[in-house]
Amino acid sequence: MLRDLTQEELLPRLQTFMYLLASVAVAILMYDQFRQGLYPLVLTNALAIPAFVFSAVYIHINRDRVNYGWVNYPLILTLAGLALLQLPQYPVLMTHYLYALPLFSYFALPLYPATVFNILVALVMTGLVWLDFGFTKALRTGTNYSLLLGSAWCFAYLTMLKSWSLKRLALTDQVSGAYNRRHFFHALDREIARCESTRQPISLIGLVIDDYRQLIDIHGNRVMSQFLPRFTERTQRLIRAGDEMFRLTDDLFVLVLPNCPEDGAIVLMERVKRSLQSQAWKPFAEISISASAVGLQSGEDSRDMEKRLLAKLKKQRLTNLQLAAFSD
Repeated sequence: MLRDLTQEELLPRLQTFMYLLASVAVAILMYDQFRQGLYPLVLTNALAIPAFVFSAVYIHINRDRVNYGWVNYPLILTLAGLALLQLPQYPVLMTHYLYALPLFSYFALPLYPATVFNILVALVMTGLVWLDFGFTKALRTGTNYSLLLGSAWCFAYLTMLKSWSLKRLALTDQVSGAYNRRHFFHALDREIARCESTRQPISLIGLVIDDYRQLIDIHGNRVMSQFLPRFTERTQRLIRAGDEMFRLTDDLFVLVLPNCPEDGAIVLMERVKRSLQSQAWKPFAEISISASAVGLQSGEDSRDMEKRLLAKLKKQRLTNLQLAAFSD
């Protein structure tokens, strides 16, 4: 069941489990502190258990929403504040308590806020130790915390980089750099639902590189692999910031245009087509592009729009062939 969840769906469930586990760990720690007669620590740590439990319950209830993460900020601030409050009375125990904070904070918070938060904690902790126990002890404590912080940051950064790379591999075509066919229907269904709720139009533009196989036979796969990323980059410069580009087959690219009526898509299509065909594409003498545009009709889904676009492209290519034959 967990394997079927995406990373965005799995993270709140992991945080819920970890917060409940942390509350149990704090309860066990409180029992040991009570046996040793450290009653102020018992009372202070008792405040952490409701914080953990509240965070776990809140995140579990809001696990399928996008606004669940804000509760992590007051939780992390509460834990750090409790430890720093008790640091002058129990320097050894609270220092080791704070050493676990970098890894825990990077688990709960995004990379940049967690880094800023840990730097502030390091400065405050080092300053408190310096005031009460001297420069040497403060230097040792600050250095140890900095080493743990650096290790946790590297781990969090590499994890984020790996997640970004995997997402990029899953969503994009590796040759051209445009989004792939697998992501096309998901993105188009999302935009159709959004445009239907806001009563805004949505259109598609299809671009077909004519004689694609012939270009490969003449110039080879390596040249085409170098040409396609430049073709994608040039096309993306010609469209709006919110528009998306997909490569559905070897020679077929589709532009998804939210909040754009069909007549506006036709105007943009002609501008994109004219600009791409007039561009110098070495080593090609020139490239020819067939293009068509369709707008969303009532009751259509992503599959219906794609079929209608492909039908118009096929008709457009047949018309171009007939015109070429007539001109010869």
